[in-house]
Amino acid sequence: MAYDFVNKMQFQDLMNVSLLSLGAKISAEDASRLSSYRTKWNFFEGYHWQELPPTGKTEVTKNYCRAFVNKFVTFELGKGFNIKMKPDVETTILPFLNEVWKDNNKLKFCQQFGQAKSVTGDVWVQVTFEPKYLEDGSENPNFYDPYDEYEKGRVRILVVPPNICFPEYDDGYDKDRMRKFTVMYPIRLNADEPSKTKVIVYKQVWTAQTVEVYRGTELVETYKNKYGVIPFFHCKNLELVGRNFGISDLEDLIPLNMELNLKSSDVSEIIEYHSAPVTLVYGARVGQLEKGANKVWGGLPKDAKVENLTLDSDLQASKDYIASVKMAMHEIGGVPEGALGKDLAISNTSGVALQLMMMPLIERIEQKRALTKECLEKVNKLIIKIGLEEGLIDADLSKWKKGDRYAKDIYQNEIIFEDNLPKDKLVEVQTLQLEMKMGLADREEAMKRLGKEDIQQRLIEIDKDREATPEIYGLEKDPLTGKLVPSGSSKNLMNRPIGENKAGNESQVNAGLTNSPEKKQSTNS
Repeated sequence: MAYDFVNKMQFQDLMNVSLLSLGAKISAEDASRLSSYRTKWNFFEGYHWQELPPTGKTEVTKNYCRAFVNKFVTFELGKGFNIKMKPDVETTILPFLNEVWKDNNKLKFCQQFGQAKSVTGDVWVQVTFEPKYLEDGSENPNFYDPYDEYEKGRVRILVVPPNICFPEYDDGYDKDRMRKFTVMYPIRLNADEPSKTKVIVYKQVWTAQTVEVYRGTELVETYKNKYGVIPFFHCKNLELVGRNFGISDLEDLIPLNMELNLKSSDVSEIIEYHSAPVTLVYGARVGQLEKGANKVWGGLPKDAKVENLTLDSDLQASKDYIASVKMAMHEIGGVPEGALGKDLAISNTSGVALQLMMMPLIERIEQKRALTKECLEKVNKLIIKIGLEEGLIDADLSKWKKGDRYAKDIYQNEIIFEDNLPKDKLVEVQTLQLEMKMGLADREEAMKRLGKEDIQQRLIEIDKDREATPEIYGLEKDPLTGKLVPSGSSKNLMNRPIGENKAGNESQVNAGLTNSPEKKQSTNS
């Protein structure tokens, strides 16, 4: 049995397998949505002329749709993301979360996730647990583990194509409550034997309580939803109030890209027409003339005339129009020309000026990340729930008992994205150091802004390392107090009489704080 579906599958594809006769129903909204998905995938993949009737003319394709989508994906998720949790559970839960994302190839997931939602406006993420052993203790024949890497099983995080997803929400305007979710697509039975091959619809219907599996009209399996959560999470690319589905980055670009291709094709045809010009012959028979290069024609009548058709019109107007259409794509699409490789004089450009140049792209990415952040935090909650119930998290969590008001700390997590704009790392660190000295920031916030992972664990390890090797950090232990002080400080204190250490310190600090011309003048007087 082979499963077969593609990104461009639409309503008509499901109709081809007699979907309605099999008892499945698709709303008019879903039919329109699937057709829209197909058009957008065509433009992303470069099949722009499939959306137009055949013209028989030159067809030039400038695929800016793919260039824009790739830029959005790279800018939003190119560096992945980090996870931050409550300090009291971060050292216990976060290593498990990071291990699950690493096992599922986080960067590859981000590319698929970002591409699907940028092209179609929607993406779905499924979280599932694949057990290594069945309930009766026997090995799961469907679990693939050739290197014996997993003790009890693994958590899978899958990007599900939105054109096979059919959610149903509670009545009303609250679209966060999904009461049923259906995954549905055609499959081929007996694909190895062409004469017996049959195409049917494979369908899974999920609720918070049960899961039903259909092959065609036949209900082949029903089982309990173990975790009490529909494990499919929807992420919109951009929000539109009152609509169940998101806005694609290509919705405004497709008409402009079509116009750009049409006019570029017209100019290409004109240039091609005149690069191999038509020869006009006046007052003579063409059949008497020998065609070809380096030929000499003689004996023509005295009134005969031979000339090539030349391009007398100016193409500058056409070039200007094409340039204006391309500029409109950048202005409406939110990607400045410089972000796609246009030469920019940025050798002396400050970080603020660079941010202003990229402001349209930055603003759109902030909108997209707000929705991505919410979705991935929900995904993490289910991963943690599966880890707890399947015994994958090896830790004592007895103090977070069910019903305890702090039990929610186990599931609280925050997705952190690193800024993709180039920055001077030294300037950033110096800024953070100054803010910390002024009491405007702490170490945790500094590490968060620098995009560090496992912040709480890193702080613990840094503190231990400072105690063990203070000289690396420019510190030493004060022999009187045993505390870490800057190197050389304890030696200066030891040179003073013991009774003067404290007073001497205070006078030195006060002198540093009040070292002003007014103070010097009053002292001298």
